[in-house]
Amino acid sequence: MKHCLKILFATILICFSLQGYSAVKVVECEDEQGGKTFQKACPPGTTQVGSKKISTGSSGSDNDYSHIKATLYFIPNCDTCDEVREFLNANGVSFDEKNANETVEIQEELTKISGGLSIPTTVIGAEVIVGYIRSEFEAALAKAKDAEPEPAAAEDKEPAE
Repeated sequence: MKHCLKILFATILICFSLQGYSAVKVVECEDEQGGKTFQKACPPGTTQVGSKKISTGSSGSDNDYSHIKATLYFIPNCDTCDEVREFLNANGVSFDEKNANETVEIQEELTKISGGLSIPTTVIGAEVIVGYIRSEFEAALAKAKDAEPEPAAAEDKEPAE
């Protein structure tokens, strides 16, 4: 039990010390002897017996980004891609996903947008972000929010006759 608490404490400490994470999912794994550990994914020979999302800071959810559209270029089994997905979801951003492993056309599109086959690449408004640096995502969301008219403001205007 003492070992499990040390692992949990270390995991939480690491999560809080890494910038760019809004939350991290930690799973509790149990081996055949009943020993439990906390990890990002259960290793072979263990069974997941629980999970928990640990918040590592404000996700900026005070803002309404639901009208902003984004595109995420990803590949399967990409932890950084998962972090981008989690950030966009936490902030209520609607986004399309394009798997760069699927077609040559997507790879060509990605190369044109980012100058290479860099994964993850995210397009938010006019901003292209390669990788995951939270401050860049926050800045891109702020720019996209300022660039688009508020939905309510458009409804308040009288139609021209």
